[in-house]
Amino acid sequence: MSVRMRASTAVLVLTLAPLSAYAQTATLRAGSGAPEDPTLRAEAVRLLERANHLSTPAVWPPNVLTLRFHVPNPAPGDPYDGEYVSSVGGYHLRRQEWVYGAYRVTQIRNGDRFNATQPGVPMPGVVHVLDQVAPIYLVHFDAQDIIRSITEPSEGTRCIEFDTVAGDHEQANEICVESQHGWLLSIRTGDTLTKDSNYFPFQNAFLPGHIERWVGGQQVIGVEETVELKNDYPPDFFTLPANANGFACPELLPPFPVNTPQPPQRSSSIAVFDVLLEGYVTNTGHVYGLRAIDQLHPDLNQEAIKLVSTWTYMPSTCAGRVGWFFMTFTVHFKGR
Repeated sequence: MSVRMRASTAVLVLTLAPLSAYAQTATLRAGSGAPEDPTLRAEAVRLLERANHLSTPAVWPPNVLTLRFHVPNPAPGDPYDGEYVSSVGGYHLRRQEWVYGAYRVTQIRNGDRFNATQPGVPMPGVVHVLDQVAPIYLVHFDAQDIIRSITEPSEGTRCIEFDTVAGDHEQANEICVESQHGWLLSIRTGDTLTKDSNYFPFQNAFLPGHIERWVGGQQVIGVEETVELKNDYPPDFFTLPANANGFACPELLPPFPVNTPQPPQRSSSIAVFDVLLEGYVTNTGHVYGLRAIDQLHPDLNQEAIKLVSTWTYMPSTCAGRVGWFFMTFTVHFKGR
C-alpha cells in the first residue's frame, strides 16, 4: 500500500515514489491463500480512488489551514492541547507556526529562501503524527495488497478488507468509505487506525473537519481542521529576518541506507512490533538525536535507539552539497 499526503505540515518536504499501476488481474502470492478475484479488486480500487479524488483539491489558492489538536495521553511534561497554522500567500510564500508546550516554532518561506526559529526542545512525537494525518491521510493499493472482501458493516458504510504481504509478514487491513458521498471514513493498517469525519467543502473537494489517529486501541491525537481562503495578509507577514540563511533545495536527494540491520527474531511467533524513532542522518552518514515517537512499546524503545544509533547511510545532498536530514526510522521486532 502506497501512502500519499498532500499539503504536508512537515518542516522538510519529502518526495514520495510514483504511484504504482493498479493491476486488475487475479494474483496469487505465497502464503496468501486463494487467488484474488479481479472483479472484487476492480471495485475496491474504484471505491478507494473515488474517495481519494473527492478529497484532492484541484488547486490550493492562498489560504489559512488551522489544526487544533488534543492529545489524550501526552508524554510527561507535554500539554494536552496544541495548534498548528499554515498560511499560504501564493507561489513559495508560506508561514508555518507550531505551538505545543515548549515547542514553539515559526518557519517562513519566501521564494527560495526560508528561516525557522529554534525551539530549544526536540520536536514532540505528536507533531510528527499531526503531519501524517492532516490535512488528510490518503493511501493507494499496490502489488503487495490482496483484496479479500467488501463488506457493509452498517448502513451507509462499505469496508474493503485486504491483506498486505511484505516478505514473510502478512498484515490484515481495512479501509471504510461512506456509501452515499464516497469519502473516506477510516483506514486501519495493522494496529494503526485513522478516522475522518465532519467533511467540509474546499475548492470542489471535501476535507475532514475532525481527524483521529489510534494506535493499539489507544487514541494518540484528535484534530479539528479548518481551511479558509485568504489573500489579505499584512505587508511584512512573509518577510524574512535580515539574518535568514536557509535555502529551499530544488535538487534534494534523501539519505540512502548502507547498513541498517534489524533485530534478530527471538522466537517462532509471527507477531511483529514496529517502533518508530525520529532523528537526523548527519553529513557523515551517522545517526544523531534519536527519540521514540510514541510510547506504545516502551520496553523496546531503548533497544531500538541503541540499534539505530549504529546504522549508517549515504548522507543527503542538496544540489550536490552534503547536509543533515531529519527523518523517521522504523525498527521491526519479530517474535517478541
